[in-house]
Amino acid sequence: MLVAFDGVDTSGKTTLANAVYSNLKLRNIEAINVSIDKFHNPKDIRIQKGELSPEGFYFDSFNYDKIIEFIISPVKNGKTTIINGIYDYKTESYLDQQITPISKNTIILFDGIFMHRDEVDHYWDLSIFLDISFTTVRQRAIKRDKEYFGSDEKVLEKYNKRYIPGEELYLGLCNPQARADFVIDNNDWENPVLIKGNFN
Repeated sequence: MLVAFDGVDTSGKTTLANAVYSNLKLRNIEAINVSIDKFHNPKDIRIQKGELSPEGFYFDSFNYDKIIEFIISPVKNGKTTIINGIYDYKTESYLDQQITPISKNTIILFDGIFMHRDEVDHYWDLSIFLDISFTTVRQRAIKRDKEYFGSDEKVLEKYNKRYIPGEELYLGLCNPQARADFVIDNNDWENPVLIKGNFN
C-alpha cells in the first residue's frame, strides 16, 4: 500500500508521516518511511533555470522516473525490495543503493512536496494534503531553515522568489486539495483541523 503525505514546504508532512509510522509499529503493522528528499536531482539540474527560478523548483527538483522505478513499480508489481533513496541534496552526492525488503503487507509512507503531480498522483492508494498559508510557511521556514541558508533574509529570499512561487505553480496546475483523499488544515500544528475526508 502506498500512502502519500503532501503539502507545501513546512506544512508538517514528515512529522505526520513519522507519527503514523510510530502508531503503526505500536500496532505491529509493517511500515516503511520514504521521503522525496532522497530523490532530488543533482544541483546542476535543479538550478539549470536559475537558482531562484520557480519553474526550476517545480519542474527540475526531483527525479520522478526513479521514484516510479525504485518505489512505486516494485510495490505495484509485488516485488520484495525497494530502493528508498538515490541522492543526498545536502552533501550533493549520490547515495549507495538503500535496498529495503518489503512484503505484500508493507505500508509505504511517502512524504514530500508535489506528491499529486500527474506523474505520480494516480499511484497512491491513499493521500493526505496538509494545508497551510504561505504566511505560516514563511514563519516556520525562518525557524527551520535559518541555519541551512545562513540568515533570515536569505531564507525569505529563497522562499519568496523560488519556493513559494513554485508551489503556487503546483497548486494551480495540479489542485492537490481536490486530488487528495484527506485535507488537513495544519496552520496550528497543535490543533489540526480535518477539512476533507473521514477517518472513521
